[in-house]
Amino acid sequence: MASLDKPRHVKYWQRCFTSYLPSAYTANDSTRLTFAFFIVSALDLLSVPFSPKDRSSIRAWVLSLQHPDGGFCGSPTHVFSGQDATKGSANLAATFFALLLLAAAAGTDEEARAAFSGVHRRRLLGWVKRLQRRDGSFGQVSWEGEAVGGRDTRHSYLASAIRWMLRGDGDEDDIDTERMVDHIRHTQTYDGGAAELSKHESHALYMLDRPSSSSAAHDSAAVGEGVPDRKALIRFLVHRQFSYLAKEEEDESDGDAENYIQARLGHLSLADQCAHVGYNGRWNKKADTCYCWWVAGTLAMVDSFHAVNIVPSRQYLLDVTQHRIGGFSKHAGGPPDLYHSYLGLAALALMGDADLKAFDVGLCCSKDTARKVELAREGLLKRATHTFDGDGFWESVNAAR
Repeated sequence: MASLDKPRHVKYWQRCFTSYLPSAYTANDSTRLTFAFFIVSALDLLSVPFSPKDRSSIRAWVLSLQHPDGGFCGSPTHVFSGQDATKGSANLAATFFALLLLAAAAGTDEEARAAFSGVHRRRLLGWVKRLQRRDGSFGQVSWEGEAVGGRDTRHSYLASAIRWMLRGDGDEDDIDTERMVDHIRHTQTYDGGAAELSKHESHALYMLDRPSSSSAAHDSAAVGEGVPDRKALIRFLVHRQFSYLAKEEEDESDGDAENYIQARLGHLSLADQCAHVGYNGRWNKKADTCYCWWVAGTLAMVDSFHAVNIVPSRQYLLDVTQHRIGGFSKHAGGPPDLYHSYLGLAALALMGDADLKAFDVGLCCSKDTARKVELAREGLLKRATHTFDGDGFWESVNAAR
């Protein structure tokens, strides 16, 4: 039975941390901060320590991406200086990962409590509020005063998580949580899944964000309210698992084809004997590493993790998509990439892999980093009740002189 090749994964992620990424990532430069989170968080999951110098560098780099109007930009190429500073573009995903990175970079509890120092809290919360539309959905960025970027429920998850990390019980600008939950309710489709709109094709990518967004809104009834038909949701998720037949995929001439590998009648059995269980995001699609996380994580959020077929699911990741140089590929035979490599580790950590730290489903990071986020939140809110320092107040005063 295969196991996690921890030394190779450590080498893979350390190489990503200390050297240039392959040229294929150039087209994704706008998500550089997200990649940074995957790298740092993966090393954290693997219990690889960072030097004080590295921690300081991570923190300084993240804060350098903060937008003057609130939020964080996804890359230095989106950050402008001087009179053009406001022309940059902050986005929700970058802001969420920026806050997690600031917490992950803390080496001690004292540093964790100061992790959000320097974050323009009120300005950021006001920016998040402006990204919410009248129907309760969130855009990803603000363009000429309007929220743009689709109605992806992952935006609701990111917004509500940011809200929880930065907002206390004061008079800060707040999002409309009732409208957000109502919007999420209306995205459930006929088959129990969810999409941007109820009449679109359901997709497992939208599943985790439903309970997560509702839970992060800190409404005790919100988790249930955000999922109108809980049984149908669980049924949809359970059916994302299927017996993976490696021989069938090897025979596919096009490695990128998204044809579901149908089992022949001779392969069907009432006995639970499948060696590998793969996951897809939609009906009739091939197995994909990332959906091991999206599906298992959502089932964990709705207290149905027992429905995950853990042993063959682990073996699918370890035997089929774990790469010989470290990391995980999207599917069998592909190269490893940051996204699938991180979510592969996340899925294994969620399944209790002994070589990885315990995992927090709601924040998609180790429980150790989640604990630091809690400390950072406590420290930020405590400072906010006593001073404007760290909230951008004095910067705005000095700029006006």
